[in-house]
Amino acid sequence: MIKKLTLQICVILFTSLWATKYAGDFEELGTSARAIGMGGAVTASANDPSTIYYNPALSSRLARNSVLLMHSEDFSGLVKHNFVGISFPDGCQAFGFAILHNGIPGIKLTKVPDSTQEPGENNRPYVDKIVNANQLVGYFNYARNLSSRLALGGNAKIIYQELGGTGSCLGMGVDLGLILTPIVDINLGCRIRNISTSPLFWNTGRKEYITPRAALGISKLFTFGHNRLQLAVEVESNFEEKTLLPNFGIEYAFREALFGRIGIFRNNFSFGLGFKFKRFHIDYGYATGTAPESRELGTPQQISGGVEF
Repeated sequence: MIKKLTLQICVILFTSLWATKYAGDFEELGTSARAIGMGGAVTASANDPSTIYYNPALSSRLARNSVLLMHSEDFSGLVKHNFVGISFPDGCQAFGFAILHNGIPGIKLTKVPDSTQEPGENNRPYVDKIVNANQLVGYFNYARNLSSRLALGGNAKIIYQELGGTGSCLGMGVDLGLILTPIVDINLGCRIRNISTSPLFWNTGRKEYITPRAALGISKLFTFGHNRLQLAVEVESNFEEKTLLPNFGIEYAFREALFGRIGIFRNNFSFGLGFKFKRFHIDYGYATGTAPESRELGTPQQISGGVEF
């Protein structure tokens, strides 16, 4: 097992040398307001269909069929970011599907009356057309409990990008996840996104590869009567920049109805609130400042909600 794992890690590092820098950043905005409130540290503690994104193995730990919807407006409202996921746990295994969408509407493409001359007083640019840019990822998730302590899971996914009429691409990829419970109320989680160094085939003939990104997290649950406190720590590895980004999160649940969350998300403070009534829940998450690599403008805010059935 150790030899196989070492070989897989070497393959990831080797193939990432051919990856295209920033090609996978569109998939780094998150899919859950609960997660952003906890500083993104949910690789070992996600508990709704956002598990498909944060750790594919955790889907097998869900108690009921569930649906999650998320919306946020990033980069000062420029990017519309949406996610819908559904999970079907069935005994020791789970199936799920999800769609992640980024959209930039109303992009103005300009021209000048005389393309042979420099723009100026007598050659003013004008709006030639208005286009939209969209990025879509479709996830097909499967997870399985190998024992009461260990679960594995993965995603097969299809990627589509259309950049305002200037080009489009189709791609595919694979994510893998693992969750281990060595002691009661302690979880260890590991996720490698785009372990396949996901290829993107552009209609211009260009080919790009998405660099794998890994995360390793631990969570600990404390119970106080009908209330509980969860602490989570996570480290994200970025093979492009050769950096490690720590995330920290705390969630306090009052009678499984009201939730307060704080965290450190990529060196920025975050907080969130949640409310649950029977099998319905709604969450809000907010991260301050500028988060490296994925949020260079504005303050990210997310609202998500779901239902179990």
